[in-house]
Amino acid sequence: MTTEIKHLTNSKQTVRNLHQMIVKTFWDTYRGTSADHNIADYLEQNYSLEQVKKQLQQPNCAFYFILVNGKIGGYMKLNFDEAQTETYQGKSLEIEKLYVLPAFKRQGLGTKLLTFAEETAVNRDEDYMWLGVWSENEKAKAFYQEIGFHQETTHTFELGDDPQTDLVFVKKLK
Repeated sequence: MTTEIKHLTNSKQTVRNLHQMIVKTFWDTYRGTSADHNIADYLEQNYSLEQVKKQLQQPNCAFYFILVNGKIGGYMKLNFDEAQTETYQGKSLEIEKLYVLPAFKRQGLGTKLLTFAEETAVNRDEDYMWLGVWSENEKAKAFYQEIGFHQETTHTFELGDDPQTDLVFVKKLK
């Protein structure tokens, strides 16, 4: 199995591929946890084709695909500086999104993406990296703790009209 992490640029094909990946992985992850209209509303408001295009143009955001034998297996979104969804003390990198397609889970892709994120943060001289994880996602919480993240606080994630609690996990780099 060969894997490659590919930085995404703002082309029509990339926008379409990323949009499809976001919609598929979000539905796969959250279907059954909230009403379908909440998931659909969230995706339309935050990840329509036009929104994806705008996000790819933001200078302090970066999207990546992880390719497995040339096929898209998942994606990650990193936020830097003022593009982060919350402000913390010190210099930090936010992992806003990290999803792997079901067919590619349990192959180490999440670990490879997080290793890449950590290398990026170290190269940028960040003090720490952080992410939000849904409080009910036991597998994700265990995974992040296993690789050195710890819960520091919580925040609310608005999924349509259904507020969700996210746990903020932090990994110190210095």
